Amino acid sequence: MSLRAVSTFLVVCVASIVAVGQNLAPPAPERITIHSNVLNEDRPILVRMPAAAQGKKNKYPVLYLADGDGHINEVGAIIDFLASQNRCTPIMIVGIPNTDRTRDLTPTRSDAKGPDGAIIQAFPTSGGGDKFLEFIQSELFPEIEKRYPTQSYRIFAGHSLGGLLAIHALIAHPDMFNAYIAVSPSLQWDDQHTLHQAQQFFAKQKELNKTLFFSLGNEGATPNPMGDGFDQMQKLFTTTTPKGFIVRSARYPDEDHGSTTFLAHYAGLRTVFDGWVMPRDPKDGMPIGGLKGVEQHYRELSERFGFPVSAEQTINQFGYFLLGQKKIEDALAAFKRNVELYPGSANVYDSLADGLEAEGKADLARQNVQKAVTVGTETGDPLLPQFKQHLDRLVAAAAAKSGHAAAPAK
Repeated sequence: MSLRAVSTFLVVCVASIVAVGQNLAPPAPERITIHSNVLNEDRPILVRMPAAAQGKKNKYPVLYLADGDGHINEVGAIIDFLASQNRCTPIMIVGIPNTDRTRDLTPTRSDAKGPDGAIIQAFPTSGGGDKFLEFIQSELFPEIEKRYPTQSYRIFAGHSLGGLLAIHALIAHPDMFNAYIAVSPSLQWDDQHTLHQAQQFFAKQKELNKTLFFSLGNEGATPNPMGDGFDQMQKLFTTTTPKGFIVRSARYPDEDHGSTTFLAHYAGLRTVFDGWVMPRDPKDGMPIGGLKGVEQHYRELSERFGFPVSAEQTINQFGYFLLGQKKIEDALAAFKRNVELYPGSANVYDSLADGLEAEGKADLARQNVQKAVTVGTETGDPLLPQFKQHLDRLVAAAAAKSGHAAAPAK
């Protein structure tokens, strides 16, 4: 968003937060139905675009979410908040509701047994996890990527049995996803079969460019197989961590099996996008390395995530910070660089106009705001009314100086 010249970087940040909060209507998920030949059934699917997608034609990473109908609004709200604070990129969510949860989310066939080995509860359909993942890979991925603007970066998130499947997917199908969030994974399933597979898998891995976050609530407060599985999983990564593998875990003793999801999804997404925030000097809030440092940071993010990560907002804020410090020449350099990097953005021209106004170049400023209006009209930019107001002000100022009446911007 275009901001007028300010005296400190803090003011810029506060103004941008207020602007984000003006849109109070969260995007509702779209419900579609996909027939699966793999599973021989119709599958309902929920697709939620990020709030930041409104009025834009960008492509987005995708988070595939088990138990989708139960968690899509919760995870969507977390994503929108983190993206609004520039703690992650906006992310599209594909929520997968259940038809047979135990079948789809368990990697192996198993029944619940008591201490004496007697079956307490039978799960006759269990063990369909690999077939479910085949459905996601061979049928769901292509359909989503055909219908929606997606980037190639994929995240899988699951809770309980879904968390178990997330860890199974990582070790059995590591090419499917880039990152995994396993909330309270049911590692006790089938005598900790998946845990043992994970131990064998990671013992052989020298390099793995993936991210894993896993967590547990108070389910393991007393000794039990679920808590023991989690403890062993944590212990595994104290001795065996492949090069390039990012892994973090957390326990939430004040949360139960159901309530732990919000904290865990938040922490999981922060882990996936660790290092996203531009490093800044704590003394003045300026980006470390200046304009070159900003470009280098976002170049590295683009390489890491495999899609272009825009530096436009950060460069824009940096320019206004410099403008507030009366460093007009440096501010103009930042604004002009943004125009070079993002010529399809209306806002970069409006911001450059602010710098030119500060330099006393009213005619050039007016030309750039006109460019902002033109581009904003072509792209349907939601800030178009503000650009027009800016242009009207500059036209009126020019008319007053020349003694002629001004016509409003169209």
